[in-house]
Amino acid sequence: MGMSLPLNALQSSGLVWPRLRRLLLRLGGVRIGPDALVLSGVLFETAKCEIGDRSFVGHRCFIDGCDWVRIGNDVLIAAGAQLITSTHEIGPSRRRGGRTVTAPVTIGDGCWLGAGCIVLPGVEIGKGCIIAAGALVAKSTAPDGLYAGVPARRIRDLECAAG
Repeated sequence: MGMSLPLNALQSSGLVWPRLRRLLLRLGGVRIGPDALVLSGVLFETAKCEIGDRSFVGHRCFIDGCDWVRIGNDVLIAAGAQLITSTHEIGPSRRRGGRTVTAPVTIGDGCWLGAGCIVLPGVEIGKGCIIAAGALVAKSTAPDGLYAGVPARRIRDLECAAG
């Protein structure tokens, strides 16, 4: 079940202070860390969402509501990113968009998702990854890599953090 339309409209307003937005998201059922920051214009089509502590979700992001979205700790998600949890099977020629299928999206701790990137259903972004601006992530990623392109592919290994 998604957040109510009035609550979603209120929490996404630029007139709402970040601490109040966090409270409104909690009232809507979103699990959000005490030091997470969600900016204005973010649309939550779900209460099936967890946002870890010290994570940041930038302006005008879209979080689909058909399955779980789990965002780890210390994640940065830039403006306009989309986390999509649903798609359709291919239907017959009279209606190609067939039955809806869903799968969760998971963003590991310490990731940075660039502006306008899209993460598709069932994708798990490994901890410590960077997803370049505008990338389309259609398959899960291994940890500590820089992924770019459409579809996204690993273009560079990143230093692994100790601990």
